[in-house]
Amino acid sequence: MKKTVLAAAAAIGALAGCAQSTSEPVANEGYVLEHTAIDVADPIATAAWWCDNLGFTITRQKDDETHTTFIVDASGRMAIELYRARTQPVAPDYAAMDPLTLHFGFSSKDVDADIERLTAAGATLVVHEIAPGFDGAMMRDPSGIPIQFVKRESSVLLK
Repeated sequence: MKKTVLAAAAAIGALAGCAQSTSEPVANEGYVLEHTAIDVADPIATAAWWCDNLGFTITRQKDDETHTTFIVDASGRMAIELYRARTQPVAPDYAAMDPLTLHFGFSSKDVDADIERLTAAGATLVVHEIAPGFDGAMMRDPSGIPIQFVKRESSVLLK
């Protein structure tokens, strides 16, 4: 019993430390995620599809063999770096991976409408799951990258 209470107290203490938030990009309490990078077979085509269909904007693009491209989401606060790594002979085959290994999750106002619009634009539906307080669709963009659209009763975000 005593060990259980101590373990619970330690867990609550750890969560309390994580609960701090700040509007500063870098603070002693933690960092704000600037971007996630992903090696793709065709960064230019992937960036164009994400811009055309997911509302991203290209903010930087290299004209070299990597075609490193930074795309920024509609909030203007999160970027994804798409590139063709020179250190690997081929890009990972995201279409062959379980989408729960890696996926990009987007909030959605209407998951059914997103499924319809994005499948018409070349995405494929993997699974549509509805549970109490959750409506989510796991999809793949035309290059096989898993993208998820979720409508939650309660957001996982702080703001």
